[in-house]
Amino acid sequence: VKKRKQLCGLLGNVELSLLYKASVHGYQASAFHQRCDRQGPTLLVAYNRSGYIFGGYTSVDYTQSGQYITDEGIFLFSFQGKIPVCIKVNSGYNARIDDAGVPNFGQQLYFCYNNQPVVYNSGSSAFSLNTATMYGNDTQLSECEVYKVEQSNTEEKPWRNVLWTAERKDKLMEMVRNHKPLMTSVSRVRILMIGPVGAGKSSFFNSINSIFMGRMTSKAMSGSAGTSLTTQFRTYPVKDGREGKPLPFVLCDTMGLEEQTGAGLDIEDISSILQGHVPDRYKVSALISKNE
Repeated sequence: VKKRKQLCGLLGNVELSLLYKASVHGYQASAFHQRCDRQGPTLLVAYNRSGYIFGGYTSVDYTQSGQYITDEGIFLFSFQGKIPVCIKVNSGYNARIDDAGVPNFGQQLYFCYNNQPVVYNSGSSAFSLNTATMYGNDTQLSECEVYKVEQSNTEEKPWRNVLWTAERKDKLMEMVRNHKPLMTSVSRVRILMIGPVGAGKSSFFNSINSIFMGRMTSKAMSGSAGTSLTTQFRTYPVKDGREGKPLPFVLCDTMGLEEQTGAGLDIEDISSILQGHVPDRYKVSALISKNE
């Protein structure tokens, strides 16, 4: 899934849909053309028995026209480490020939060559590639897939539509000011902010505080970093203006969640915070080491 996203990243905001899978539909050129002709831009992804993932993209249809194709968008790729390396066609060379044969790139790299699960390099100079780094010189394919490449029309939509007017803002702020906890024994609601590193927990508090103070504030340290900038458990009451009364809630900020065990906020830490056992300014790292 991660490599699929990285390949899409090479092509922009696109969606991939599988057209052809050689192990299912056959390694024959006829099977490839039956499923891939006149499908628009396509991405070919090959896998060999040594674990290499490589292939190529062409923005021009396969039509079996017999013509030499010019395609400025064509490229070869291979995963040389964690990210794919992209190789563009050299100036003056055709992108490929659009015949009834197997898919080829620059008449140099042929996939499913001779209707067999192999990749073949003709020695042409259309692409400056090193077969040792591209596919480890292992020409035996374990799979070959071709995907239809379509521009994604999905636009990010807000999870709800809000009319952001000054009147609406004043109304919302008044609702917050007049909120009362359901239990009379609770004077102020405590809101715990939880999320991954860099999600914007501290920035969210600063935004809320700035709105009610009527000026820009940065009481909580915020920014972007690989690890959490927040290392203490902090409780932040918010005043309704510089000399105003405290609002009926307290925002509680703590270090971010991380994938690695012991690197961020621990689940047991969350439980302790919710139970009220963690005081303001408690060093979260000390709590983690104690739990370990």
